Amino acid sequence: MKSVTGVAAQKAGVKTKLFGVVLIFVGLMNSLLSWRGGLAVDGFHVVLIGAGLSLYLIGSIRQGRAP
Repeated sequence: MKSVTGVAAQKAGVKTKLFGVVLIFVGLMNSLLSWRGGLAVDGFHVVLIGAGLSLYLIGSIRQGRAP
């Protein structure tokens, strides 16, 4: 049987990882649609993907550090 603190510790970083995945998805979809439409891929899309990757990494570290 898990304690309440164990369950809360397991969920640490899940929201951060989910938000990171959403940013990666939005950045990839924007860049692919811009590329498909014949437009140049903007630097903003790369920043979205990079921010998503960094948030996912932070969430993974927080989830791994939980006891």
